[in-house]
Amino acid sequence: PTPFLRTREFLWQEGHTAHATFEDADDMVMKALDLYRRVYEELMAVPVVPGYKTEKEKFAGGFRTTTVEAYIAGSGRAIQGATSHNLGQNFGKMFDIKF
Repeated sequence: PTPFLRTREFLWQEGHTAHATFEDADDMVMKALDLYRRVYEELMAVPVVPGYKTEKEKFAGGFRTTTVEAYIAGSGRAIQGATSHNLGQNFGKMFDIKF
């Protein structure tokens, strides 16, 4: 059987930042991904695998989504632990944000 996780059993965390360049945004995404990895591994003693979501799994409208996934030995599957998204300029353009 696959365990069912209710939202009260885990923490939803989101951070939103705006960057003038793709490189600055990507740097922030990677820092967030490493922070998530460290929380899981160093504070909770849960090993995770950092990586990227596929094109079909990434945040809609974004450039790239990173993830940390934890392995569930009982099912042989992974569970998403945290994600970080590089949304590029797509959402900023919708709100006429200029740098």
